[in-house]
Amino acid sequence: ETPRWVLPEDERPDDHRSLLPIARPRRSAQPMPHSLCGMLPAAGTVCAPKVETCRQAPAATTHTAEGAARPMPHFFCGMLPTTQSIDHVVPLLGEGKQQPSADWTPTDSTRSCDSFCELRVCRFCLECEESEECGNFQLGEDESIDEFVQPCPCRGSCKYVHLNCLVQHFEAQGDWHNFRCPTCKQQYEGRALRELAGISRKRMEEAHGSASMQVAQSLCYLAQAHAQLGDIRKSKALLEEGLATTEAHYGKGHVATAATLAELASAHGKIGDVQKQKELLEYCLKIKEEHFGMGHINTAVTLNNLATAHSELGNVEQERTLLERSLKIKEEHYGKGHVSTTPALVNLAGVYSELGDVDRGRLLLETSLDIEERHFGVGHVETAITLNNLALACGEGGDLLRMQDLLLKSLKIKERRFGTEHQELCLTLVNLSMACAALGSPDSARTYCMRAMRSCSGPEAACSRRRGVVLLRAASIFFALREDLYAESVATQSLETLRKALGRSACERVLALEKMRMAKIWNSVQRADIVDRLKEQLPPSDDSASSDADTGSVH
Repeated sequence: ETPRWVLPEDERPDDHRSLLPIARPRRSAQPMPHSLCGMLPAAGTVCAPKVETCRQAPAATTHTAEGAARPMPHFFCGMLPTTQSIDHVVPLLGEGKQQPSADWTPTDSTRSCDSFCELRVCRFCLECEESEECGNFQLGEDESIDEFVQPCPCRGSCKYVHLNCLVQHFEAQGDWHNFRCPTCKQQYEGRALRELAGISRKRMEEAHGSASMQVAQSLCYLAQAHAQLGDIRKSKALLEEGLATTEAHYGKGHVATAATLAELASAHGKIGDVQKQKELLEYCLKIKEEHFGMGHINTAVTLNNLATAHSELGNVEQERTLLERSLKIKEEHYGKGHVSTTPALVNLAGVYSELGDVDRGRLLLETSLDIEERHFGVGHVETAITLNNLALACGEGGDLLRMQDLLLKSLKIKERRFGTEHQELCLTLVNLSMACAALGSPDSARTYCMRAMRSCSGPEAACSRRRGVVLLRAASIFFALREDLYAESVATQSLETLRKALGRSACERVLALEKMRMAKIWNSVQRADIVDRLKEQLPPSDDSASSDADTGSVH
C-alpha cells in the first residue's frame, strides 16, 4: 500500500494490514518430531490467510444450476491474501507500503553470545545462533542463507525461529493454507512465507492438480512473499497464473477474482504501469461494491489503493476524495487508532502537505507512526514508509536534523529487509542525501546520492516516476555541491524520464510539486539559489499545474 514527498510505489503504504483473518476449523495435526512436542498451539481454531475483509464478513455463496445456494470457500470470496502493496501508502518523496519486514541479517554485534546485544534463540528447538547444532539452512543450490528468520511481529523469546524448524512445524500440522503464527495470529512474511507457500503449492498440485483452486490460493501467498522480498515480476507472473485459474473456475467479474485483481494492480504499479494499475483497481472496486455494497469494509482497501494510482497520475482531488472515504469506512468499522487506519492516514498526510497544510499532515504522520510502532514494534519494516514521509514533513518545516535522524532509521530498516542496493531504498537514500547536503556534509551527501541513482537504474525502474523524482532531487543536490554541469545533465534525464513515465500533463504537475517541496527544504538553509538553478533547467510551470500542486506526487 505514494504520498507527496513519497514515490508512488516506494512510499505509499499498502493496506494489507487491514485485511483481517476469518476463523475456520483446524485439521488435526499429524505426528510431529519430538523436538517440537509441547510447543505447538493448542487445538482449537486457526486463522485463514490475511484477507481483504473484516473478521465478521458474511460468508459468500454461489448457486447451482437449480438455483440452490451452496457455500463458497471463504478464501475465494474476493478475500485472497494481499501483497504488501495492496493498501498503498504514498511515501513522501521518500518512498511509496507495501510493501515489504520480518527477515533480517544480523550484524556481528547481534551474533555474539558474549555481547550484551540480543541473542537469537529458536522458538521451537531453543538452540541459540552459536550452537554447533545450528547449521545453515539451504534454500537453493550453493545458496547459504542465515538459518534464522523473524517471520512475524512476535517479540521476546518467540521473535526468532530456524527456517528449518518452521518448515517441520508447518509440515507436521498439514494445514497447507495456514501461514499464521500460532501466537500472534499474524501471517508469516518474507523468506518464511516464500518457503512455506512453495511447499503448499507443491502439495496442492500433487493432491488436486495444477489447475485447481487450491493451487490458485497457494500461488497468491507465494506471490505475496516474492513481492515482500522485492521480486515484483515473479509476483506478477504468479498472480496472473492464479487469476486465470480463478476466472476459469468462477467466471470473469466474480467476487472471487477481486483480491487477485487488486494484487495484480499493485504489481503493475510497482513496475511503472500506473494506468493499468488504475484500470484494474476500478474494475476491482466495481466488483466489490456490486457484491458487498458501497461503504462496506471490503471496499476500503481498494479505495485507498485506487487513490494511490490517482496520486501517481496527478489527480489530487480525486485522490483526497477516495482516501477520505476509505478512512471513514475504516474508523467506523475498526475504531480510531486501529492499525488498519494507518495507510489512509499516511496518504492523507501527503495530500494535506501538497495542499499547503504541512502541520496537519505532520500530525497525521506522527499519529500513524505511534500506532504502527505500538502494533508492530519499533524498527519493523511496516514503519519504514511512515518514517520516510515524516522525515520529509520535518524537512519542509525546517527541522533538518530530525529529518536526517528519521531517514537514517528508515534506511536501516530497509537495508535489513532488502539489502543495500535494492530499488526500494532509492527514495530514502536521495532524501537522506538532500538532508546531508543541507546540513553541510558534502561527502555523505554525494555517497548517498550516488547510491540512490544506482539503486533505481535497473530495467524495472528505468522508466518510472520513482526514478524521475530521484534524478530531480539528485540534480538539486549536485547543484548544492557546486557540480553544475553534472547537475544539469541529471535534471535533463529526470525530465525525460518523467515525461515518458507520466505524459506531459502529469509530468508538469509533478515538477510543480517537486519545486515547491524542495524550495521549502533548501530555503530553510538559505540556499534558494539551488531551486532557481533547477528551474532554469526545467520547463516553466503551467498555472494549472501549480494550483494543482495537490497532485499525487512523490515524497
